[in-house]
Amino acid sequence: MKLSSFSAIPENNEELHLPELVYWSSLGEVEQVKLLLEQGVDVNSIDEEGYSALQAAAENNYIEIVQLLLEQGADKALKGQYTALELAEMAGNKDIVLYLKAY
Repeated sequence: MKLSSFSAIPENNEELHLPELVYWSSLGEVEQVKLLLEQGVDVNSIDEEGYSALQAAAENNYIEIVQLLLEQGADKALKGQYTALELAEMAGNKDIVLYLKAY
């Protein structure tokens, strides 16, 4: 799975478990994200660390997923350690930063 250096990664050997929406958003899999949303998955579902699908997409530079999640009601102010905007800024994802600021 693709997670940038700002994502919380467990320090022990336990397998990393993410909600499906967070997982597919972190990989940029638009069709999987759409399918889950159509099935009624909570757009603001988070993992144990408070990491959401919007944060995953913003951090990993998937603007189409960022747009889709926001259109479906994702909370851009949701914060684990960082907001989606802060993660996009730290990762240097300029288009996403501009989009989130304008949204």
